[in-house]
Amino acid sequence: MREPALSQRLARLDALAARLSDGELHAVAALSAELGVSPRTLARDLSLLRARGWDLESASGLGGGVRLNQRWAVSPISLRRDDALSLLLALGVAEALGLSLGAQPAVLRGQLTRGFAPADRADIARLRSRLRVASALTPDAVLRLAAKAPTEAVRAEVLPAFVAQRLLSLRYQDGQARASERRVEPQVLLLAWPAWYLIAWDLDRAAVRTFRLDRIRQAHALPDRFRLRPPAPFWASCDNVGQSL
Repeated sequence: MREPALSQRLARLDALAARLSDGELHAVAALSAELGVSPRTLARDLSLLRARGWDLESASGLGGGVRLNQRWAVSPISLRRDDALSLLLALGVAEALGLSLGAQPAVLRGQLTRGFAPADRADIARLRSRLRVASALTPDAVLRLAAKAPTEAVRAEVLPAFVAQRLLSLRYQDGQARASERRVEPQVLLLAWPAWYLIAWDLDRAAVRTFRLDRIRQAHALPDRFRLRPPAPFWASCDNVGQSL
């Protein structure tokens, strides 16, 4: 099978699996039309899913139908490292803000982390050491802070650069509305809800500097990589507030 055809079939199988995961009865004709294949091709794809262990039930009647057995659990989720970091961060936020019900977030974080290869676990542990979440602020403090969510454009540049250890070029406006251009190493991140803080090494000033993400007007990741510095000076700059993930 040629590579493009193989890629197309794998993508189609993923789409079919996602469609059947809802446990509802799906008419064969509707599935064929949705996936853009003939009923015969769909039958082969369904057979392949069954060979992979999917417990599929066929229904008789006009046109026929297929659905996932209501008692069968879909295979475990496969997560990329960035997805795992997002989940770990969400669990850490819930724990720090006292929003968790049921199982302890620390236990869930451990279970999630153990599901990855040793090299990935090391990367995730390194990222977790660079993230902290502070306890919830009082309502009055939240009002004084007047923080907003960072823009999607800023998040799209800052977070990948933070994970990949790439330099950032920033256009920043401080609390007195003074604008400046900065080149920084994004070393650590602090969430003091509702504000995110990037604590970085400022290359032009050769010093630790703190930037509130909602005050970053523009951000661009640069191709140059940087090495992690000892974290103590960065956390000391914010009085060691918060807990690591």
